[in-house]
Amino acid sequence: MADMIIIFNPFSNRGDSRHTIDMVLQHLSQSDLDFEVKLTEERRHAIQLAKEAAEAGTRIVVAAGGDGTVNEVANGILLAAEGHDDVAPTTLGVLPMGSGNDFAWGLGIRDGVEEAVDRLKRGHTKVIDVAWAEFDNAPPRYFVNMLGCGFDARVNIEAHKIKRLRGFAIYMAAVLKTLWVYFEKPFVHLRLDERKLETPSFITFVANGPRLGGGFLAAPQARYDDGEMDICIATDIHRREVAGLIPKLMKGRHTNHPKIIMDRAANVTIESDYPLPCQADGETIGENLHHIRIVTIPQRLRVVV
Repeated sequence: MADMIIIFNPFSNRGDSRHTIDMVLQHLSQSDLDFEVKLTEERRHAIQLAKEAAEAGTRIVVAAGGDGTVNEVANGILLAAEGHDDVAPTTLGVLPMGSGNDFAWGLGIRDGVEEAVDRLKRGHTKVIDVAWAEFDNAPPRYFVNMLGCGFDARVNIEAHKIKRLRGFAIYMAAVLKTLWVYFEKPFVHLRLDERKLETPSFITFVANGPRLGGGFLAAPQARYDDGEMDICIATDIHRREVAGLIPKLMKGRHTNHPKIIMDRAANVTIESDYPLPCQADGETIGENLHHIRIVTIPQRLRVVV
């Protein structure tokens, strides 16, 4: 097997990534990298491909796609590493080819695919934390960037229905649409390490990285290697307040808003009698969750930066 496996999602960014892969392969072929490309065929296929590659001893497995592809490849690597007490033996690489690319942005990979290929060539790495999430009505999974409950998860569901837009425009259109069809603020019970918190929640974010949705800095102080998750909760927000909050959220200037709670914790539990929609790394987990348990696993995954 090759030293590097590139798992390419041809459906990322509404299929536009297919126009980029030839350029990527040409750029890679001009390097000394020993690589092989595998294509995903359906959702969760990247988990299987990454797990098989990691179990076979592949040194680097690269997610070529959006944040959902990154999530699946990371899950495959981490599942293969269960039983190891240290850093997962296989390194995660990222070729950002999706509509949001928030995880890549948080790592500093912000100038497109060619820059990401150059980073793969250089091979510099860092070790980051990951989070393990368990749900009452969905299979457990790891996430590497951000989990969201409430309005954000509904936006994610609507964004996946939009076919004609690309990039950040998808999420802005989905936000505007969702404002008309979903404006719930269920009462939630949270445990943040040993602290308890009860509050209405329009959105609850549990963040390993700073950004989601292709441009919303929900947790501007979040760091991938600090051993904790950053928590952002929009509480009793009124519909008329959202328009003013969106530009603040895009710039990370919402943290002092009187209806925003910011906190940090290594272990987080979210409970509600109301069915919560939830997403992790841009992938819908479920629409009717009542119990979510999140555990930070420090220094678990090596990534190419």
